[in-house]
Amino acid sequence: MMRHVIGAGRALSIGLGLLLAPHAAGAADARMGLEGVPRYDNIIVIEMENRQFGQIIDARPATSPHMTRLAHEYNVATRYYGITHVSQPNYVALMSGDQQGLVDDDPWYCQADGTPLPRETAVVAGEPDPMPMEDRCGGHAAKGPYADHHFRVPNFFAQLDRAGISWAMFSQSMYVDPKTGRPAPEMPQYPTRAQNPDLYSLYVAKHNPSVNFDDIRESADFYRHNRTDTAFFRQAAAGTLPRFSYVIPDLCHDDHGPRGTLQHAPQCRGKGSGPSPLLTSGDDYVQTLVDAVRASPLWHSRRNVAIVITFDEDDYGSAGIQGCCGYHPADPNQGRVGPINQGGGLIPTIVITNHGVRGVRDDTPYNHYALLRTMEDSFGIGTYLGHAADHVAVQPADGAFRQTPVLPMVPMFRIAPGR
Repeated sequence: MMRHVIGAGRALSIGLGLLLAPHAAGAADARMGLEGVPRYDNIIVIEMENRQFGQIIDARPATSPHMTRLAHEYNVATRYYGITHVSQPNYVALMSGDQQGLVDDDPWYCQADGTPLPRETAVVAGEPDPMPMEDRCGGHAAKGPYADHHFRVPNFFAQLDRAGISWAMFSQSMYVDPKTGRPAPEMPQYPTRAQNPDLYSLYVAKHNPSVNFDDIRESADFYRHNRTDTAFFRQAAAGTLPRFSYVIPDLCHDDHGPRGTLQHAPQCRGKGSGPSPLLTSGDDYVQTLVDAVRASPLWHSRRNVAIVITFDEDDYGSAGIQGCCGYHPADPNQGRVGPINQGGGLIPTIVITNHGVRGVRDDTPYNHYALLRTMEDSFGIGTYLGHAADHVAVQPADGAFRQTPVLPMVPMFRIAPGR
């Protein structure tokens, strides 16, 4: 079913930043790409945290009026699901087509035996990691089998590199060395409790999948690909955003909520699913990011530009019982965390395009694998990663259900007639 609707909005932002060399955008090309997905010159993904569709879109009472307006003015997927619980496996799945055995949020340097990588082999940008590696490994081991948290597997970042397509992670409140200007995306959390208990864990590496892939993290240009949200706003204003921008708000602006005493700060306070300052902060920040892109020279050019607002998982009410596209019911003895993809719940996903159709409510079942496949199509990459290649319905060996195929999100990415 498709139907049409309308809306608008704006907001405010905070963040720390670093401006690095811009990348030129690709030439405008409105030709149809792979599988009917139009070619896009720029895609911006904004990933929020831990909310169910109905908590954000058309919530009563309203919690997120900006995102609700954007969903009505542009396009919204009404049956889009997270892959699993907890957070980190969803980010990894979106960038590689598989959760790679992860069932927890432990640091990237953790090994399957529960110990951290030795310093000399914990390589970041060609050198042993200079940042503290104090966060424990094995913290979630009781919830399922433990796996290496860093891997040499095909990933979307590497696909983009091979295709000559520029990309960057933009992380709000990520630490940047004030002397050298070098960011520290590999730092598990910043600030740490010891550094500043009032600002404990605004930035968390578990929400930055670029650190999990060895080929990306070890590359000499790793730091160049990791920037702050200040750089995002500057590059948007200049029209120099990379072709793929992955924007990660901090824990006070992603609907998750920070730790330490900052969780009691007025703008970050919020428990449960109803209206709260925390949800208002997240909603305002999303609108500010969207406004920055819509004010950019890129948006007003002939280039095709898409903004995708999504969430990692639903952490309220659908634990282990809602999924699609490779979804497997959770073992009730394991609760919501286990070794298999048990579904991450129904989450909001909004698609905003400058030259595309508007007012689409798409009820096709999608998940992060579908978004990955769509982005691969839109950039002309015909080799699909992991479960992004699951294009036909498959009957699992245990006969429990039939997997929904992973489909590209064509209806929401279509170019409007006459463009």
